[in-house]
Amino acid sequence: MHGRSPARLAACLARLVLASAIVAGLVFTSVASAAKSDIILFKNGDRLTGEVKTLDRGKVSFDTDATGVIKIEWDDIEQLYSNTTFEVALDNGDRLYGSLAETTRHNEVRLQTDTTTLDLPLGTVVRMTPIKATVLDRMEMSVDVGYSLAKASKLEQSNLSYDFAYREEKRLITLSFDSSTSSSENDPPSTRVFTNLGYRRFLDTLTWDPFAVGQLDRNDELGIDRRVSVGGGMSRWLRDTNNSRIAFGGGLIRSWEDANGVAETKEDTEALIAMDFEWFHYDEPELDVSTKFTLYNRLSGTREPRGNLDVSFKWEIFKDFYWSFSFYYTFDQQHETGAATTDYGSFVSLGWKL
Repeated sequence: MHGRSPARLAACLARLVLASAIVAGLVFTSVASAAKSDIILFKNGDRLTGEVKTLDRGKVSFDTDATGVIKIEWDDIEQLYSNTTFEVALDNGDRLYGSLAETTRHNEVRLQTDTTTLDLPLGTVVRMTPIKATVLDRMEMSVDVGYSLAKASKLEQSNLSYDFAYREEKRLITLSFDSSTSSSENDPPSTRVFTNLGYRRFLDTLTWDPFAVGQLDRNDELGIDRRVSVGGGMSRWLRDTNNSRIAFGGGLIRSWEDANGVAETKEDTEALIAMDFEWFHYDEPELDVSTKFTLYNRLSGTREPRGNLDVSFKWEIFKDFYWSFSFYYTFDQQHETGAATTDYGSFVSLGWKL
């Protein structure tokens, strides 16, 4: 990739991860501790006082002086009180803002907004994000590292991926990096790199949210030395519950591609269609299944559509550490270079989530 070796890309990612960790640590130590006055009442009659960090994927992150941050299943909670202002997302797509007032009703939360009071069944609430959360609370990062060696064929494979998300009241910023390399006694080294920077704006009155995306990828198997893409569109949740999510999006992107052995940079305008599916299992061991499919239909020229399918399974080993299995399949017609039209691979790795 024009002066950028896989080793240099990996080194850049390592510096990015280290910088993110340092920033997170500085923010954590510099922000004063919030008063832990939120109250959870459990269905078995127990009571716990602390601070609600977030509700996501069917679990409440709850910080107490005695235990630190723990994960509590949303289904185990009877009532929840908090003076903090939350963005509350419902399974029908609505987003509401307010604090959680005390109530005597079972299996409900009472949302106190600026203008009214709403009693919401717990089963309809799928996410809660504190509006006054610290910068650290709004960030989420994960790193996966994997390596395998087949002695008979001397096949070596390694993969490295990094995911970062920053969530505010009205927007979500994401950054993902995925790199894999393979080499054997009979084949030259092959590298696949995909980087994605995304921005999503949340609207109050529409079920469709605008997004912008920037991508940088390379795939030696497909003869792609470098492809840069920028664009945007609209997306929405087709399903959003405490155990699964389905998202759909579409838009337009502009791409610039340098292929191996081709001197001219090829430009394309492409229609983008994307579908994401996520499924979560709360009980031990915690299981997370994610499937992402993206199709790019070229609107200029005569080349065929291209697309990516990524599937991952993650099992939590112990707190914040997990084992994962991932699979990818990519198809792209490269008539000019004579390279392969498909590429696929699978990896087993260990990961850490912050």
